[in-house]
Amino acid sequence: MPLHLTPRRTFLLRAALAGAALFATRHLPAAEAGASTRWALLSDTHIGPREDAVVRGTNMAEHLRASIREVLAAKASLAGVFINGDCALKAGLAEEYATFVPMIRPLTDAGLPLHMTLGNHDDRAHFWQALNVSGGAARPVQNKHVSVVQSPQANWFLLDSLDLVDKTPGRLEPAQLGWLAKALDAHQDRPALVMVHHNPHLDPARQNTGLVDTSELFDVLLPRRQVKALFYGHSHQWNVQEKSGLHLVNLPAVAYHFAKEQPTGWVDCHLRHDGATLELRAHDEQHPGHGKKTALKWRA
Repeated sequence: MPLHLTPRRTFLLRAALAGAALFATRHLPAAEAGASTRWALLSDTHIGPREDAVVRGTNMAEHLRASIREVLAAKASLAGVFINGDCALKAGLAEEYATFVPMIRPLTDAGLPLHMTLGNHDDRAHFWQALNVSGGAARPVQNKHVSVVQSPQANWFLLDSLDLVDKTPGRLEPAQLGWLAKALDAHQDRPALVMVHHNPHLDPARQNTGLVDTSELFDVLLPRRQVKALFYGHSHQWNVQEKSGLHLVNLPAVAYHFAKEQPTGWVDCHLRHDGATLELRAHDEQHPGHGKKTALKWRA
């Protein structure tokens, strides 16, 4: 399952606690989530082996620190924080995580639950080692990190699209898709929000550098009307669109952009009973999208 850092425990791997349970579920009790409807969504931090590493003219560590400062300033009203993959810069090296892990610790030190997924620039074994987690723990899907994070307003379903380290495309595979279908069917009590690192492949005329099994994922999501949105990163773009009423939210990269017009930063997500409001928090406050809010209405 994805990796969860919590205020009360330095590291929680529910799959290990649940043994071979079908669903690895992370509940947010009132003490952690309270009545908060607000989540900080970060993606693509790309932290290198040194804090002074620069890519595309950007110091990634400075960007992550800036985002964390903003998140900490809002901590009193936040239910938690997600970091959606590509935590490491290139190939999930041990020295990359040795830089990354201390940088995120202020979030949990401040009392914020932190939930992480993995991207194509991550390495499971090195990440587990950096967080002192057993690589042999039992999991709902073998060699994949999947879980359900439950909160009063929505259930978040966290997927693992890491296929080959430092190879661009991602893949879910049948076992994980089967788990997702069963998990969604078992949690129909509130809106379902799905998070995965790789972007769905929406343009068949272009080379697929995102999720290889996009159509298979939509086969699971679209018929289940409780699924309201799919959140992803990978492409270093900020974009919101729809497919058959399902909101597709491409999170901006914390680290750096590929296109100059794209922002870097994070997204402030306010959940409502019938939708959500997404606010872009760009590092460049002069960016035309900084502070703008996008209202999503859940499909019936």
